Amino acid sequence: MDIFNLNYAEFERFLFVFFRVGALILFVPILGSRQIPPVLKIGFIFFIAIVTFPLVKGQPLPEPRGVVELAIFLIMDVTIGLAIAYIARLIFAAVQVAGTVVDFQMGFGVVNVIDPQTETQVSVTAQFHNILAVLIFLTTDAHHFIIQAIVDSFFILNPAEINFASITPEYMLYLFSGTFTTAIKIAAPIMAILFFLSVGLGLVARTVPQMNVFIVGFPLQIGVGLLMVGLSISFFSILVQDQMYQLPVKFMGLLRGL
Repeated sequence: MDIFNLNYAEFERFLFVFFRVGALILFVPILGSRQIPPVLKIGFIFFIAIVTFPLVKGQPLPEPRGVVELAIFLIMDVTIGLAIAYIARLIFAAVQVAGTVVDFQMGFGVVNVIDPQTETQVSVTAQFHNILAVLIFLTTDAHHFIIQAIVDSFFILNPAEINFASITPEYMLYLFSGTFTTAIKIAAPIMAILFFLSVGLGLVARTVPQMNVFIVGFPLQIGVGLLMVGLSISFFSILVQDQMYQLPVKFMGLLRGL
């Protein structure tokens, strides 16, 4: 496709594709990382938009009657891309919440590292889980699900016909509850072992008051916690893979709800 030989109507339609794809790429996990150079992001956006445009060329898109109307439709178009990316980001949010809770219980609550994707401070276990989640994201081809969702959105949604009021509170509750449920499932095995360890140390402190349980318990909690983090990797992988494979269903639920 030669984008330099488009007429004005076709150029407007290409703008809708470009803005929706651009919003997705800039916010989606991994591809939206700050570590990826902006020039590379823009080039990738152009590439996906050029590949997608012929596929959706015949689909109904808005026909704005002025610059103001065009700007309004483009903003709504960007919102669609952001919504798809946001659903994908919820998985990584669940992973980071689980890691933060585990670190707090282990005694690593004040030990933080810089997350290169967001350039914010996160706990050690949260960053470790985040790296594993990125690997699972790529091995399960979840990025293909996201690109497929952005293509499908042109067959389902017309920015001129979007009704944001149709997104029910029940659907938003479903997304957020799924995020926290996943976080609890990831952290539960480690938290359970650390809880019983704390109970055991408390009983030892009452039974042998001469022992300084704090000196013994602190490194013991860290050691047991790190051991459980390692042993629960397979369980973690199964949970995150399941969430990745649910992405197409969540995407379609969002697109059909708008």
